[in-house]
Amino acid sequence: MTRLSQAKTGAELIFISVGGGMGIVRRLTDMGLVPGEKIKVLHGSGQGQVTVSIKGSKIALGYGIAQKIAVRLA
Repeated sequence: MTRLSQAKTGAELIFISVGGGMGIVRRLTDMGLVPGEKIKVLHGSGQGQVTVSIKGSKIALGYGIAQKIAVRLA
């Protein structure tokens, strides 16, 4: 298990969980990030913003939020 903030461009991952309060959990759920969902990293360098593809939609996440998201390799 690793953090989304550490993912590199092109990685295909499975969303596991998010460490945070109900506000961030609800916000990510509204964007389609639910446990078990496949994520493809469109841009990730291990620092800064992470851009991902979820269910065909592009989503940009700040480094702080990406740090709280636990993922594993697909």
